[in-house]
Amino acid sequence: MNYLSFSIHGNADGHNELLEMLTGLLGFFEGLTANGGSSNGSNFLEGIASLANIHPLLVHFPIAFLSLFVAIDLIGTATKKSELRKFAGNLLYLGTAFAVLTVWAGMHAAETVPHGHNVHDIMERHEHLGISILGLSLALSAWRLRRPVEGFGIYTVLSIILAGVLISGADLGGLMVYKYGVAVEAVTVSPEDSHHHE
Repeated sequence: MNYLSFSIHGNADGHNELLEMLTGLLGFFEGLTANGGSSNGSNFLEGIASLANIHPLLVHFPIAFLSLFVAIDLIGTATKKSELRKFAGNLLYLGTAFAVLTVWAGMHAAETVPHGHNVHDIMERHEHLGISILGLSLALSAWRLRRPVEGFGIYTVLSIILAGVLISGADLGGLMVYKYGVAVEAVTVSPEDSHHHE
């Protein structure tokens, strides 16, 4: 039976209110999934409870936020609409924050999820691309916070590179899960039990 077990290491003795608040929030989610992947339907978040780690839960956020950032920033630059560029900047900051969490969770997952030699090289490339995504998004965020970005230039080129690296990293993640079944508990379906939608 798999279940989520969150932990925060650090000084939670009353001197760090943010850390205590985060610990309480993660404890709340752990309590919601405490029964593990029970099959009786009584568990509130059975899908989350059956995860081997939280990396698959987090990974969709930087993909969505950073992809939208690139698209909206390009549109804002082409149309010279500052409100679109400002909105794109906020998406970038959100995507960067989630990229930090996702890379952290991915590093933990790489150390704890069983995988064979056929997947190890794919996982290493996926990890390097994830770190590259984090580095690029941090650099773009820092650049944007320091000074306004106008027109097409190096910033736009780096944004497009970010989108390409994002697609490559997501593709390798999908390859590990859907072709090699990394962190997936496979269910065998016999031909007589199979169900098809028409």
